[in-house]
Amino acid sequence: MPGESLVRYALDAEPGESPLPRADLYRTLTRNVQREVLEVAFPKTRAVLGKDGLVAMMGAFLDDGGPQTLQYPCVPDDLVRWAKASSHRYADLLDYERASVRAERHLAHIDSLRPPTGTERLALNPTLEVCVCTRAVHEISVENPDPPTAASPFVYLVWRRPETDQIAQQRVGVAVGRCLGLLGIEPLTRARWIERSLSQELELDASVLRKVLLEACDDLVARSGIVAAFEDRL
Repeated sequence: MPGESLVRYALDAEPGESPLPRADLYRTLTRNVQREVLEVAFPKTRAVLGKDGLVAMMGAFLDDGGPQTLQYPCVPDDLVRWAKASSHRYADLLDYERASVRAERHLAHIDSLRPPTGTERLALNPTLEVCVCTRAVHEISVENPDPPTAASPFVYLVWRRPETDQIAQQRVGVAVGRCLGLLGIEPLTRARWIERSLSQELELDASVLRKVLLEACDDLVARSGIVAAFEDRL
């Protein structure tokens, strides 16, 4: 169909012969808007790379296939996927910046969420996003563009809070991140979650891990990162 051929012509890295009159103009306009979207979407990465570095990254992205959608809000997500697949040096920073947007735009209706009480089961806030990075991306800046790779990964949690729609962030250790992942598999009571976590992390000191998990849980509950399981609220 003519419409499909025009879309492919606008998106493909090597589009071939123009399928329709003035399709070249449409492709140019589409590419220009995509570049503008990317410039706005990643302010921290833009500052670190500088104008020339940002233009070079976007050029490589477009030359390598570029966005596969004409929905401009989705273009930055395509860039993050490309950066990860191509091992771009700032793929971690791009993902970190985008996590807040993904949480903010998540379609879940969360205003009815509330903190768990008593023996209710724990669940993760459905808008919660997880970024695992090998360096402290929260410390990346123009003055510190390349923090060293850490011995243990950094786990960043980002979510949207009910009613206020405020974006919350938390950095946790990799062991705590793995334990929180258990709640992503199924809701668990606090006692059962601690029990499973300790049985999973056998190489760590159980008393220390228990203390860390309880502190992390209390903090996340207070800020709606952990909420009461839906079935327990019926």
